[in-house]
Amino acid sequence: MLMLHSDSNFHYEAIRSISLARYAGADISEQLAILENIKPGDFEDWYREWHNLALRVLSTIDESKLESYSPVTLRDVYFRASHYFFVADFFLHGNQSDPRSDQAFNLWDKYYRKANDCLPIPGVYIDVPTKNGYDLPCIFYRAPQASSSNPRPTLLLGGGFDSNKEELMHVCGFAGLDRGYNVVLYEGPGQPSFLHNGKRIGWRHDWEAVVNPLMDYIEAESKDKLGYIDTKKIGLFGYSLGGYLAARAAAFEPRLAAVILIDGVWSFEETIVKGFPDTTEAFQNNDAKAFGASWEKTNEKSVTNQRWIHDHCNFSFCVSDGAGLFDELRKMNIANGVAEKIKMSALVGSAAHDIFFIGQPEKVAQAIGSNATLVPFDDTQAAGAHCQSGASTYLNQRVMEWFGEVVHDEEKTKRS
Repeated sequence: MLMLHSDSNFHYEAIRSISLARYAGADISEQLAILENIKPGDFEDWYREWHNLALRVLSTIDESKLESYSPVTLRDVYFRASHYFFVADFFLHGNQSDPRSDQAFNLWDKYYRKANDCLPIPGVYIDVPTKNGYDLPCIFYRAPQASSSNPRPTLLLGGGFDSNKEELMHVCGFAGLDRGYNVVLYEGPGQPSFLHNGKRIGWRHDWEAVVNPLMDYIEAESKDKLGYIDTKKIGLFGYSLGGYLAARAAAFEPRLAAVILIDGVWSFEETIVKGFPDTTEAFQNNDAKAFGASWEKTNEKSVTNQRWIHDHCNFSFCVSDGAGLFDELRKMNIANGVAEKIKMSALVGSAAHDIFFIGQPEKVAQAIGSNATLVPFDDTQAAGAHCQSGASTYLNQRVMEWFGEVVHDEEKTKRS
């Protein structure tokens, strides 16, 4: 593939962002134009260029005269600006007190909400209660075909290690709505809504504690304000590390009709060992102190991938050092009988050139057994990148057609 940047991480994140152009989350040339201004490994360059791009996009409209623009124009401007503010924040987390990170979060939330208001059927923001001391921030989107007299299948979309719920709308949310499926975006601990503005609630390995309350809420409201959701036809979609989170939740949530893992994740510990080979012995010896010592060797001279994983792990697990991270990393896997508990239909994606989870989807599918459908994504359709970034149209084709078959969506063959 043509490299967009000499820094492989910057190249991948650019492909990931550009791929959102299919569903209004980005445009192409305006992104390509800034990449040459970013030096390899320079996180300050990255922040500056993407932040300024978001501001330039906003400058194309006069917000004092919004009535003079069509809702479509405003939607496209606000969605792009929102996403670019998110991308600007991506490499800032080495300094957890950097005020620009919260500022970026507030800006991407602000402009996503403005874009959402411009949609024909805006998503409804709902804080779903849990018994864990926090609510789950969710956005519920009703498909045009859905109503209380015609409840439709629904996809619950969850991100991973570094994504946000808004990005998932551009990855596959609009693709679901186009096919007549309701969409629910949600976040849990360790994800942006729980990390900014002083909240600081880090990852939990037992992701069923996130999905179970969401399913409880949908079930409780299915006779009232969520009557447009067919509660027997709900699929859980997990993106990137969400491939672990969704699998873990599905193992303990039998009400799901399907689970979609893009891509399959067996163990986050395996991913860390791959990126930080010096930690192998520490994991083998269950030695948190040794892991911490190795982990903290990461510095500004380390390669981009190590620096970013190190910084974002500390940020999203809400720890200050490797010793505090060790035990949590070891819990994030679906070994020891967890995968075998997944009894609903499962789609397990496997990206040929995955930079994080190569080889793990096959282990996931094998452990799940006959309920699993392993879907290889490779160069045949230029879909071999992590999470099929840059090939989202083909990704959605495979995912949505499979989901329609699993939930016996007869209407999908009637739509033109």
